[in-house]
Amino acid sequence: MFFVVGFMVFYLIPFHAPAPHDVPVAVVGDRAAAGIQVSFDNSVPDGYDISSVPDEGAARQAVRDRDVVAAYDPSAGEMFYASANGRMAVQMLRQSFAPVAAQSGQQLTLTDLAATAPGDVMGTGLFYCLMAMNIAPYVLVMMLLRAELTTRQKLGSMVGFGVVSSLICYFTALSLDVIYNDPLLLLVGFLLTQGIAWTAYGLVPIVKQFIPGVAIGLFVLLSLPSSGGAIPLHFVHPIFQSLHHVMPLGNAVDAMRGILYFDGTGALRSTLVLCAWFVLGAALVTFNHFRAKRLAAARASERDAAEQRDEPAGREAQAEYEHEDDSGVTVDPALEAPEPVHRRTLAGAVTDGSGAAVPGASVTVTDGRGVQIARMLTSPEGEYRVHDLPDEPVTVVASAVGVEPAVDRLRARAGRVERCDFLLDDESESRSVRPAGVAGA
Repeated sequence: MFFVVGFMVFYLIPFHAPAPHDVPVAVVGDRAAAGIQVSFDNSVPDGYDISSVPDEGAARQAVRDRDVVAAYDPSAGEMFYASANGRMAVQMLRQSFAPVAAQSGQQLTLTDLAATAPGDVMGTGLFYCLMAMNIAPYVLVMMLLRAELTTRQKLGSMVGFGVVSSLICYFTALSLDVIYNDPLLLLVGFLLTQGIAWTAYGLVPIVKQFIPGVAIGLFVLLSLPSSGGAIPLHFVHPIFQSLHHVMPLGNAVDAMRGILYFDGTGALRSTLVLCAWFVLGAALVTFNHFRAKRLAAARASERDAAEQRDEPAGREAQAEYEHEDDSGVTVDPALEAPEPVHRRTLAGAVTDGSGAAVPGASVTVTDGRGVQIARMLTSPEGEYRVHDLPDEPVTVVASAVGVEPAVDRLRARAGRVERCDFLLDDESESRSVRPAGVAGA
């Protein structure tokens, strides 16, 4: 229902009947500008923001500098505009200013000062290229949340995706004459993908299962209507106009239009906003990384304290024989099952004769009938952990290449973490080492 209501409120309602809202237009001459403003205040309240310029040259320059959407010279009945701002804007302006020119006995003439590329006939081709780079990063993040990769690998995947997707969109648009050849567009597209991907990824541990709604709300429901790509900016509700200067898609549209059609005017500011989105995402990822490490350290301390007291720990960490990463990988909480409460747990370490850890040692657990319950390799610290053992004696065998295996038989008690270490020595007999109080078979 959230998405149904969201699309109705943020798409259908503002788009079904676009109307001018404080459209900046320059008019040559103070008296003419004042008269036209009064006329529009009566016919289209809050529709146009008329300013005056001294001559035709200033009117043209105001359009090229993106200070105004259009400029009108009443002495010649000529309107200067930039179709790069969107074809719909031209149609709305013609409807509004044709009667103004007719009152002076003139026919409105239009002069395009910034025409779109030949293949962008409707003026929306650039927007659709950017929309592909706006939505796909969010989808990528949702897929990466379920991937068995480390955080570093996932972040690297997002960077690689940004490079590849920017190149695909750039050369596809270039082949269709939707854009002109300017490599700076690649930088803008890449920054758009990274700002969205890193921010969405960084928000996951904060908003948890609500990440689909939050991400779609930010980067689809709010970003697309406020972008000025499909509907010109000044013909949507003022709320979306204010969001335009903050949301990544709108700034990507402004930056690329500035580079392509306005000699870079306005591109720097919009590019810096995209950089700010990327910095925000990187800050969130960094914050979550260190927070995860602190939580992991706290849980490890709690577990060690519980083992020393011979009491059940509150929550056990994932078993070492399951997938393991090196930096607190973020998993989609909407899909990840709750961490189980383990009833009988066996944990220990495997060391050699010098007391050094033996990583990669094999630890096998079998039941009374000889059926294998679990088999794993010790961690880089030589540790192992087995959960949910049966309520019966089990046989534990620790082995490594070049040494005799060590065997022990014990019974794990309910609600406890039993400790059983192994010493593997090639000079003396390998054996198990159990703290006092651990039940034997």
